[in-house]
Amino acid sequence: MDKIWRYTPQSGFTNKNAGFSMWCFGTYQDKEFFIKQFLSPKYPAQDKESSPEKIAKKRKECAAFEQRQKRLYATLAEHSDGNDVSILAFFRVSSRYYIVTEKIEALPWTVETVAALDESEKRRLCAIIAHAIAALHKGRLVHSDIKHDNILYTHTESGQVTAKIIDFDGGFLESDPPSMEDGVTGDTNYFSPEVCARAYGEERPLTTGLDIFALGILFHQYFSGELPDYDRENASCPGEAVLQGSSLHLSESLPEDVSALIGKMLSQDPQARPTAQEVFEALRPYHPDEEFSAFGDFDEAIRLLGSRGAADDAEDAATPLRSASPDGGTSPFYIPGDL
Repeated sequence: MDKIWRYTPQSGFTNKNAGFSMWCFGTYQDKEFFIKQFLSPKYPAQDKESSPEKIAKKRKECAAFEQRQKRLYATLAEHSDGNDVSILAFFRVSSRYYIVTEKIEALPWTVETVAALDESEKRRLCAIIAHAIAALHKGRLVHSDIKHDNILYTHTESGQVTAKIIDFDGGFLESDPPSMEDGVTGDTNYFSPEVCARAYGEERPLTTGLDIFALGILFHQYFSGELPDYDRENASCPGEAVLQGSSLHLSESLPEDVSALIGKMLSQDPQARPTAQEVFEALRPYHPDEEFSAFGDFDEAIRLLGSRGAADDAEDAATPLRSASPDGGTSPFYIPGDL
């Protein structure tokens, strides 16, 4: 199979669970990586069928896409706590753009799998997820598509299960949110009220608060196995119900403190929702007379549960791009044109 730059695909591309992209696994220097191909935008080639004006317009759009993605990926790399899966390379081959990440050996866990765990383990995993999102939010990076499918569970070298946050295709910086025309992509079950409002043509600020709402929905699923109940006759998703002023009905199976926390996370007003760091802090304790986890220092536990291998892979993957940069920069996201 033909190489994609220096990566050798192990199979054809698939769009399974990929939205507006294709993906496959590939190898480089005997290491396996995850490779994603963007279906849009496509870099225009010089041809007789397209006018110079049309080509120039498309290239301008691609240049804006490149700059936006490079800022996003650089922020992700800077702020990840090790459980946010960073982008190791971003490049173009002919008309297509690609990103490369580490390959995660994921467990085949469903929502029901997590919901069936002991309460202490659910708290631990939700705390890991909240910590990873809090790290992103320090850089004012909004994931915008938090859902179970974008959380991968995997074993660490010590045998602990940890959670990895993936798929930042719809992510953005608070300073550069998507336009009303572009909209927000993702699973409507996790859409916040402000995202739902934009679907009705009402422009609302998009902040890290929309991730908190999505986390509230996800954590409700993890602790109860189901979505919060809402008026399904008049709303298509929980966020729309909240936008209409209806209350979500939380499962009675939730621990009291978790129910109170999730209730705040699902507030209509983004400003009334706790921050991801506050969510993490609320989940840290378990029992007053018992350690939260097997680690005495939970901050150290979070660090150890991060992917140490990702840093090594990132260095290996980024080096050739650094040397290729004509301006002498060190960004691993330089695009040297047709590769």
